[in-house]
Amino acid sequence: MQYLQFMRSKSLLILVVLFWTCAVFSQSVKPVVDFSKADTLAMTVKYQDDIYRLTKELTNPFPEEMLKVRAIFRWITENISYDFKFYNKYPYKGKEPKTYTCKDDGEDCDIKRKVWETGYINKVLDKKKAVCEGYAMLFKKMCEIAGIEAEMIPGYIRTEYYQVGTVGTLDHAWNAVKINGNYYLLDATWAAGGCAKNDDEKLISFRKQFDDYYWLTPADEFARNHFPEDAKWVLLPHYTKENFSSNPYYSADEIANIKLITPPSGVITPKRGDTIHFKLKYAGDFHDLQINSNAFRNPEIWYWDYITKRKRARRQDTLAIKKQQYVKYKQRNDIYEFDYVVKDHTLEYLEIALNHRQVMRFKVNVSR
Repeated sequence: MQYLQFMRSKSLLILVVLFWTCAVFSQSVKPVVDFSKADTLAMTVKYQDDIYRLTKELTNPFPEEMLKVRAIFRWITENISYDFKFYNKYPYKGKEPKTYTCKDDGEDCDIKRKVWETGYINKVLDKKKAVCEGYAMLFKKMCEIAGIEAEMIPGYIRTEYYQVGTVGTLDHAWNAVKINGNYYLLDATWAAGGCAKNDDEKLISFRKQFDDYYWLTPADEFARNHFPEDAKWVLLPHYTKENFSSNPYYSADEIANIKLITPPSGVITPKRGDTIHFKLKYAGDFHDLQINSNAFRNPEIWYWDYITKRKRARRQDTLAIKKQQYVKYKQRNDIYEFDYVVKDHTLEYLEIALNHRQVMRFKVNVSR
């Protein structure tokens, strides 16, 4: 926006700023559209060593921008697997893979970047594997070929329960796409499936499982676990990195079902004796609600029974079931309300569990 300072007309300056703001922040709620034709096509089109041919086969049948973008997105999530071995080799170890190098940001550097990006995208298509950067770069390129404006957005993510109160890690990339004049956010990497980890947090496998939640996710929901390095791409007015840090942790399996109403933050600062009132909107079904903390935890009801060295079975611990403590709640349609009384000044966190599964976590700082 530096070019604005050269404009002498104050009225023109205001007009341009307003136009830019509307363009960036004008994301509506998640569109309700029949994507069945685009999805079906994406399941059948094969890559034949030509990204331009691939993109045209996916998008030419549809005059609507929304369906063109959907076909591209579904093809990528269906055909590109997460390259967990690459992740273990580089990001997991805190290393950076080799890319292009530039001494300055001139024309020569731009040429090197484009050559490297083309080679990288072709490699992704050939191997059918990528990490987040590859997913986002491929989506952007295919949208550009289809004549649709898209951006690749590096930023922070929050994926672990212990990250409440922090900004998380700057090691992810996703996209914004402009459809019919509105910007929408999406994450092809997380929509494609997920990875299993071992006890050392090292990725050991990828499971393909499409998650529609990360397709054109409303900005306020997307911001619960994504924050862009360039804050304008949060697509929310007055939403800061501090706001992002204060979000509670949401389980990846349940984030699409839960909306927090109260407390307003994932970082709670009560006094001893205070009552914390929780109010949630939950779209799923559950019977049992529990609250775990560093002061009290319900015992785990499942354990592994090793039949042989290589064979094991998951068993239910009947004694642990008898020791469970449950929280009473009020329900009205899909709104649930319950309370927690702060009895211990050493309280550090609260976890909400539904049917014995953790779905949310809050950080607690008890003032004396």
